[in-house]
Amino acid sequence: MTQETAAAPGTIDQITVIDIADPQAVPMTVNPFEPVPGYPVQAHAERLTALLEAAFGLASPVAEALRAGLRRAYANCGWDMRTGAARPGAITTPAVPSFGELRLAVLAAATEMGYSPGMRAQVRGFLEARLDALWDGPAGRFLEGGHPADPARLLGGNVLVSSGVAEGVASAFLTGVLLLRLAEHLARRGPGRAGPRPAVAVAAPERLPGWLGPLLAEVRAAGADVIAAPAAAVPSSHAVPSLLSGRRSAACGPRCWERPCDGYELHAAGLLADDPGQAWLRLWVQALVLAFLTGRAMPRVPPPLRPAWEALTPRRRECLLATVIDAAVADRAAALRPCYEPRRLTAVIAVTASRMLAGGGVPARAGSAWVIPQLRWLHEMERLNPLGRDSFRPDDIAPPLDFGLAGLPDWPGIRVADRLGWLRRHRLAMESPRNRELARTALLGAGGGTRAGLDADLAVAGMGISPRLRLRHAARTMGAGGHGREPGWLEVVLSWPHRFIRLDPSVPLPAEEGLRRTGTG
Repeated sequence: MTQETAAAPGTIDQITVIDIADPQAVPMTVNPFEPVPGYPVQAHAERLTALLEAAFGLASPVAEALRAGLRRAYANCGWDMRTGAARPGAITTPAVPSFGELRLAVLAAATEMGYSPGMRAQVRGFLEARLDALWDGPAGRFLEGGHPADPARLLGGNVLVSSGVAEGVASAFLTGVLLLRLAEHLARRGPGRAGPRPAVAVAAPERLPGWLGPLLAEVRAAGADVIAAPAAAVPSSHAVPSLLSGRRSAACGPRCWERPCDGYELHAAGLLADDPGQAWLRLWVQALVLAFLTGRAMPRVPPPLRPAWEALTPRRRECLLATVIDAAVADRAAALRPCYEPRRLTAVIAVTASRMLAGGGVPARAGSAWVIPQLRWLHEMERLNPLGRDSFRPDDIAPPLDFGLAGLPDWPGIRVADRLGWLRRHRLAMESPRNRELARTALLGAGGGTRAGLDADLAVAGMGISPRLRLRHAARTMGAGGHGREPGWLEVVLSWPHRFIRLDPSVPLPAEEGLRRTGTG
């Protein structure tokens, strides 16, 4: 028998109701990957894995891949699983893994564990058939992408949470996610709080499954009641902004802070963000992000973007812009985290983009603070091997460094041959697999997916233009192009992956070809 409390007559009328699948309600998120501050991350990961295994009845080989993938995802986000804190020497605080990061980590773990193709297919099948469907479904924003819930506020008054999910396994998992967060919060809060016991009611079409019993008992023992309410007794939902700890994104605009966007508004923004009619907006945001990451001049708002943008309401503009910027930065977050919090970049780009779209002035460049070390190295290599122009000769005087690279020898009158040699031996050189991964992710996104989306948008924006000229056309439309036949900065930085970030570093660069010819006579 489960440890639930039956709903008393009249109880439902006295509590605040949240239907997490109601598209008209404000979407409240309880991210299952986010441990309560101060709660051991290793313990949280183990409890979350146990929750997933119990809810979906997982067995080998899926269970092992999920467990290894979850640990891998936390480690990739900067967690020291032994101490539960950031790794020694880390500049930023550890991040909460996204579902996309978990998905990639689980698939990578299955490969590294030597799973056969059939076993890897089982892992992929579980992710696609069960978890993808849940995260993309009506209640998906409860797990990710909605406005974050404050567990203390949830426990501060009587609340009823309805999943709105008919399928029993999914509904039970969502209930388990909520109970896990409350249990961890109560464990950190400690006993001895005065006043009436808070109650959280969970609407369920049937009795809660027995595997939730320990979590229910833990919550009740810590001083809160859990009420299993009949689903038929749930009244229509109400938006509860007072239960939120913030907004869903650092890119959210002032209108969202005045009134949080509801589920329908977020859904509409998500559809618009993928619409072909917003190709120029996506191209411009990608160029804006790359301008920050490479220290280049800000791209101007392309004129073709204006008609579709001005046709939207002010709130929809804010929500759409936040959605597009979020996606562009989140895809590069793994490369940025070692240097700064990606949310800081998201917030700054959102303010900059909003001002530019409103016709306001912005700085010509964002400055060097956002340029990660690997891209600084690539920038200096570019200066010695300029795209579309004659390369330097080995005995030429090297141009002054634009970025200071720690440990790179430099002196007045240094020759190109010496500069190239020291760059090749520098700790940021692309001979390092980690440097290649960070640089490629910063430029093209995780797995190179950003480039695929960029090419698709270039095809829409450059309809009727030769494919090899579409990037140049878009760059010039945004003021990021070159003069005459010379490439602009956008073409230059997007050429780095195939010119400098190479799997075979033994292939010489143009300037090095000259050096070899000089050396051999």
